[in-house]
Amino acid sequence: MLTEIRGSEAAVDGARARSPLPAVILAAGAGSRLAGNDNSPPKPMTRVLGLTLLDRIALACKQAGVFELFVVVGYRHEELIPYIDSLANRLGMLIRPVPNPDWERGNGTSLLAASPYLDRPFLLLMGDHLFDPELLDKLVLADQTRGMTYLLVDRQTEAVFELQDATKVRLDGSRIIDIGKDVTPFDAVDTGLFLCQPTVFEALRRAQSEGEDSLSGGIRKLARQGLVEEIDSEDHFWLDVDTPAGLRHAHRRLLADSFKASGDGWISRYLNRPVSLRISERLADLPVIPNQITIASALTAAAAAVLFSFGGRRSTVAGGMLSQVASILDGCDGEIARLKHRSSAFGGWFDTILDRYADVAITCGIARGFARTHPRPATWLGASLAITGFLLASYTKKEYQLQYREAVPESPVANLIKRDVRLFSLFLGGLVNRPYEALLAVGMLSHAGIAGLFIQRVRETRRGRRDRRTFGSMPRWRGAT
Repeated sequence: MLTEIRGSEAAVDGARARSPLPAVILAAGAGSRLAGNDNSPPKPMTRVLGLTLLDRIALACKQAGVFELFVVVGYRHEELIPYIDSLANRLGMLIRPVPNPDWERGNGTSLLAASPYLDRPFLLLMGDHLFDPELLDKLVLADQTRGMTYLLVDRQTEAVFELQDATKVRLDGSRIIDIGKDVTPFDAVDTGLFLCQPTVFEALRRAQSEGEDSLSGGIRKLARQGLVEEIDSEDHFWLDVDTPAGLRHAHRRLLADSFKASGDGWISRYLNRPVSLRISERLADLPVIPNQITIASALTAAAAAVLFSFGGRRSTVAGGMLSQVASILDGCDGEIARLKHRSSAFGGWFDTILDRYADVAITCGIARGFARTHPRPATWLGASLAITGFLLASYTKKEYQLQYREAVPESPVANLIKRDVRLFSLFLGGLVNRPYEALLAVGMLSHAGIAGLFIQRVRETRRGRRDRRTFGSMPRWRGAT
């Protein structure tokens, strides 16, 4: 029997207002190739880096603006249905479990089980596929007025993990003309992400009448009518987690995608990031949120500032080491945010604010420690110039992004004003008991980096003006009269 809808009619209307497209998630299979033994959880509840597969799919949908989900269950449904209800409450989404008593016949029967609820276009997802939420945007933006079913495909077949088990697709231009695990030759691989029309249900019924209970059987019927087109997934991440090897690969890939390499400085890229990823890997399985790590990083920086303020070799070395630990932890909050789908505008803003307070605290601590043996006004003047460079470096990058609608371009100049470089410099300065000299050096480097970025932008602006003047002075072609 189909379960009743969870939530009130107002909740249904609210979800549909936010998300015109619902999504169906096929999660009825036994997943015997992935399960290690009878004590293993149902496949959708298999955990990878702190979240279950179903958690990750639902969160990806939420991030893409899809709030109404139908999860088709079969094998061990008595465990999955309560979990789905709790997931709906945790995420504030409308998630309906749909039991399929015929799940063992094939995944085509699972999609048909959801047909009573669907009279409009819908997204179709697999319960064991992980993917970049931006892939859903590609489907949502597809033309729904043409009556076509769209399938996201991966044309880079040589990079597909466990290609031998993937569902293959043969193409004629953008049209899909055949689909199945044994299709040869093939042009692309099925990623398991569809935008379907309700016409798929009749195609599935026709396929079943001919003894074909798989989803691919119904899609083939539509393809022969010219009603299925591909959308290229391009370089976006997706993965079918069907085996223990696939689960391990998902673990590695999610870690690798938990940070944006383009934003890293030299120190973050080659020193901090390998360490912070190991830490985040351990933290992912704990009930830790990114803002807690942000606070921990700031407190570590504050402890470094206190140690610097005591002066003396031991305190200075310890302060330098803690400042580097703070720098490493500063990468963990972003990694955990992306691993757990907890990124937010507030989190990024909060991190920026605490980083600036931490920079000021460390600078003051170093200056206080140096002033113990050099009690001159010049000591604090030098520290003031350094902290001014640190704060202006952050402000300059943010203002550059705001004004030019792009990140600061990668260059040696840009790396001079990054926080990982200056904290590592203070770490080295602490190790050799020269933190104040290191502070002055990185402060001047920050000012030099800001000036270099300014000069670089002025040159680009002048070059652009010259190019426009040159283009404007070229003779215009005249058409025939």
